[in-house]
Amino acid sequence: MTEDYNLYPMHVFRLVAKLGSVTKAAQHLHISQPAVSAHIRTMEKRCSEVLLDRTPRGVSLTTAGEVVIEMSNKIFGLYNDLPKAVDESLGRIRGEIVLAASSTPGTYLVPELIKRFIEVHPQSKPVLHYGDSGYVIEQVQNFLAPIGVIGDIKLPDLFEKVRIGSDTLQLVTATGNPIQRLSKIKPSDVKETTLLLREWGSSTRAVAELMLREMIHSFDRVLEIPSTDALKSSVASDLGVAVLSSWAIRTEVAAGLLAPVLDERFKKKRPFFIIKRKDRRLMGPALALWTFLKELKVES
Repeated sequence: MTEDYNLYPMHVFRLVAKLGSVTKAAQHLHISQPAVSAHIRTMEKRCSEVLLDRTPRGVSLTTAGEVVIEMSNKIFGLYNDLPKAVDESLGRIRGEIVLAASSTPGTYLVPELIKRFIEVHPQSKPVLHYGDSGYVIEQVQNFLAPIGVIGDIKLPDLFEKVRIGSDTLQLVTATGNPIQRLSKIKPSDVKETTLLLREWGSSTRAVAELMLREMIHSFDRVLEIPSTDALKSSVASDLGVAVLSSWAIRTEVAAGLLAPVLDERFKKKRPFFIIKRKDRRLMGPALALWTFLKELKVES
């Protein structure tokens, strides 16, 4: 029997699963919705199972679909690694390498590390993808990035992680805020103060909630701010207080706009890690970058 090794139906299936919609996938691929549905049927026939649950709101993966998307991502990851495998066999380190990084290390740590890496491997072409820690985990888990850089957050067992450095997370106020000068902040001291937090999925938020767990309900209100820059400007305008990275506030502290509180209980070291899938063999520039980053220790 002659097997059909056309991977396009699998590509279409991955896109439908990612977008959660046949319509959106058709628009993205510039083909008709019936054509998308035909490719999905090809995949379902190949697997002898229904792979997608269809609802008025879109589609979601069935249990079988979860298995197929995992294997499909792995297949496309291997396909994309083909040039790297050839280069590796010839001793060359060149080409594109995707690195997914969460907000704080991605902004304040990774650019300098990538600069050093390119100096060692000038033919490499790192591509940086930024998001919160949840985004980084998703990118690496789905074979969209071989390596990620994240803060201290719980990982599924399928990941390997290596510590490469740390920063200090600290409760920060606008300069002149009375809370900043207190050597021991009590719950009653923050009853008229707004707490500003990063979005869900951020390791900064996870640490902040742990650090402030005994008084988080004593704040007048809690507001969610979606980025570090917005968080810094909000604190500088005295909208509230926030937990921020020592790396992120260097310029503002030097300019007299922000100040860490004196209470040492609200300062905590946070490690940063590089992560990869345990079952993914890194090759070429990805292996070179992993090895390079493993040997670094960058502390705040």
